Amino acid sequence: MKILLINLPRVFETSDFTTPDYFLHDFVRYPPLGLLAIAADISPKHSLEILDTAVKDMSLEQIIDYVTEKKPDVLGISVVTRRLYAMHWITKRLKEKMPELKIVVGGPHVNYFPRETMELGFVDYALTGFCEKSFPQLIEAMEKGERADGFKKIPNLNFFLDGKIFSNPPVPAPMILDETPFPKRTLINLQDYYTVADKEPMTTLYTSQGCPNRCIYCDVQEKMWHYRTAKNVVDEFEEISRLGIKMIYVMDDTFNISRQRVIDICNEIIKRGLKIKWSTRGRVFPFDEEMAELFKKSGGIRWHIGVETLDPEILKYIKKGVTIPQVENFFKICHKYGIETMAYFIIGFPMETAEYRKNLLKNVLKLKPTYVYFNVLCPLPKTAYYQALLEDGVFKKDFWAEFVKNPVPDFQIPYPRSEKEQEELIKLSDNYGRKFYFRPIFIIREIWSSLFYPKALFYKIRAGFVMLYNIFLRRLSRYAE
Repeated sequence: MKILLINLPRVFETSDFTTPDYFLHDFVRYPPLGLLAIAADISPKHSLEILDTAVKDMSLEQIIDYVTEKKPDVLGISVVTRRLYAMHWITKRLKEKMPELKIVVGGPHVNYFPRETMELGFVDYALTGFCEKSFPQLIEAMEKGERADGFKKIPNLNFFLDGKIFSNPPVPAPMILDETPFPKRTLINLQDYYTVADKEPMTTLYTSQGCPNRCIYCDVQEKMWHYRTAKNVVDEFEEISRLGIKMIYVMDDTFNISRQRVIDICNEIIKRGLKIKWSTRGRVFPFDEEMAELFKKSGGIRWHIGVETLDPEILKYIKKGVTIPQVENFFKICHKYGIETMAYFIIGFPMETAEYRKNLLKNVLKLKPTYVYFNVLCPLPKTAYYQALLEDGVFKKDFWAEFVKNPVPDFQIPYPRSEKEQEELIKLSDNYGRKFYFRPIFIIREIWSSLFYPKALFYKIRAGFVMLYNIFLRRLSRYAE
C-alpha cells in the first residue's frame, strides 16, 4: 500500500492573541516526532512518505495538489485542536477529489474528541492513545480487506460500522516503553529543524510520556507516567548521533519525575563516552547538585522550566506543587554548574496584583535565566481552568465544544477578562520580552557565543529583527483599532 503521513500546517491555526506567530515559526522548528514514531513499525513492503507541511510552509491548496498527485491509498494526519480547521478543510476536499482514499487521524485532538472528529464526516478511522502499534495493525487490516470483526481487534480504533461510529475498548499503554521502536528519522530532512538557541541542527526525543501533576492550566492529557529505561534512551541517543545530529531536545512532559532515572540516563551517556549535547524540560523539583553535575558532564546544556509565577499563593492556586524557595534553588544550582535555562512564565491569573506585574521582570532577572518566554493565561480545552470558567458562569457557552463540532477559520480562543485588560496583558508580555532580550549584556553574550557558528548567528539576528517587527505590528494594530 502507498501511505502518506502529513503534519498539518499552521495556516488558519486558532488564535489565542498571546502566542506570537514568530515564536512558533522563526524561533523553533520541531520534527513531527509522533508521525516518525508510528512510521517505525510499518512493514517495508509498503511505500511510506512523511510530508511536514508546517516546515515547508505549504498552503492548504498546495497540500491538496501534492496529495492528489501522489495518489496514496492511505492518508494519515496528526491533529492538534488548534489546527482542526486545516484538517477539516483538507479531508473534505480530498474526499471530493479522491473518494476512495482512506483517511486516518490521530494525535492530541483525537484523544480528547474521537467521536466529534469522526462526526465531521470526512475521516474513515480515528486512533486514540499511543498509536505506534495500532496504526501498523490498521494498515495490515486494510491491506487484507478485513471486515468489521477484523477491525474490532485493533486497540483504540474508532471506525464506522453499519453507518454508526464503533469505538474499540481502550487499551492502556505499558508502564515501561522499551518495546516501542525508535522514530524513523530517515524519512525527513533532519537539517530542517532547529531552535534559535542552538548552534546546530537538532532533533527531538521522548524518554517518557505523561505527567502525573495536576496544574490547572495544562492540557497534557496522559496523567499516567510511562517511561523508558536509561539503556533504551541512550541507545536512541547513539542512533541519533550516527545520523550526524549532535543536538537533542528531550521533549518529555516532565523529564525529572524520577530523580534516579535522570541520574541513570546521565551516567549511561557518560559511560558510553557519547559526544552529544542535549537539553530537556521539566520542573524545578526534584533537582539537586548531583543531578546538575551529571547532567552537565553528560553533555546537557539547557533545562526548559515552567516556572509560571513567582507568587506563592498563585502557585497554590494553579496546583503547581512547588515553592518559591525550590524555584530559587533550581536557578542557583544551574547558574553554579553553567547550565542554561529557558524559563516560562504566565501572566493573567485572577489574583495577580498590579504590584506583582510591575515587579515581575525585576524578580525574574534576579533568577538569572538564560532565556525567558512570557505568555498570557489561556483557557485550553478540557483543562481544569477552562472547566471552572464554565462552571462558574464566566463563559456562558462551551466555545471549544462548538469549535470541534464546527471548525471555522476565524475561531479565536476566548479570554475570561475584559478586552481592555487582555490588551494590557499582551502589551505587558511584549514589554517583558523586549526588555529582557534587548539588554546590551544579553545581545553581546549571544553574538559572542555564536561567533564561530554563522548559521546560528544568522538565526539569532533574524529572530531579533522579527521580534521587534512583530511587536511594532501588534502595537500598530491596537492604535488602528
